[in-house]
Parts: sequence; structure tokens; C-alpha cells
Amino acid sequence: MKKLLIAIAILAIAAPAMAREIEGAFVDLVDPAANELIPGATMTLKFIVQNDSSDAEWLTDVHIAFPDGFVLHESTMAYDMIVAGRPSWDQYVPPVDHTAIWEDNNGGWGEVYSTEFTHVYIDVTIPDQLYGCIYWSLWGDEYGDEPHWVCGCIDVGFSPVEDATWGAIKAMYR
Repeated sequence: MKKLLIAIAILAIAAPAMAREIEGAFVDLVDPAANELIPGATMTLKFIVQNDSSDAEWLTDVHIAFPDGFVLHESTMAYDMIVAGRPSWDQYVPPVDHTAIWEDNNGGWGEVYSTEFTHVYIDVTIPDQLYGCIYWSLWGDEYGDEPHWVCGCIDVGFSPVEDATWGAIKAMYR
């Protein structure tokens, strides 16, 4: 009985260290840099998908949502292989949406293992008024502990603001 209690105690201590989650995984725009986007131009955007998870949960899906005004060219979507056959993603842009999706198409445990990375690509036409964030989300294989989903934002410009008039400035101090 004493050995059983010791084994349970060891497992209780070790379980959190062995739990799977994707905290630390991220997406970033690597080429061109966010401050190098050219309004009105069509450019190939290259994103890094990095699984910096501290454990062994694998990434399954990548979603990258662009601000209004961006035109996504679905036929140009691509990704780099990590090893032969992986990742294995379906790539698409849902109708009436500004989101590019790379989605696990073969089930299983995921496509980007912990400590691995890949690149995803898409051509976009950038709006004349560049503002907002490119939002991203990564989905894990839902094995083990949460989170199985992480998200973030890549700032791509300034929010539009109205021109200040002398009358508006004076009105703030009345």
C-alpha cells in the first residue's frame, strides 16, 4: 500500500510537467516586415508558424485574419514542408471572409510538433488605407491540458483619425 501511495504522489507531482498545451506558440510576419507593407500593392506575405510550446502538444490549424480592405488571393496559398508529408494542410479562404486557413486534412495528432516551425504564404492586395491588426490563431491537437488555442495580433499600421481643426482643439479646453 505504501508503494502505491508513493507512486500516486510521484504521478501527481509529475503530471503538470507532462501535460500538453500550446502556450508559447505564435505566428509572426517575417517578409516583408509589417512596417514595409505598401498600400495599394499586391505582395506575397510570409509568416512564421512557431510551436514554442513547453511540452509535446502539436499544432493542427493556422488561421490568419486580415483587416477589411485586404484582398486575399487564395490560389497563392502555400507552406513549407518540415519533413516529407508534414504538414499536410488544406488551404482556403472562406467565402465573404478575410481569413486564410491552413487546416489539418489527415487527422491524427497535429502537423507542427513542439519546438518546430514552418512558413505559410499568401499573396494579398493591400488597401490604400493601411490600419489595424492581422489577427492569428493556432489550434492544437486538443491532447492534454489547455490551452489548445492561442491567438495574437500583428500591428500593420495606424488607426485612421480625423484631422484636427483649431476649433476642435479649442473646444477641448473650454
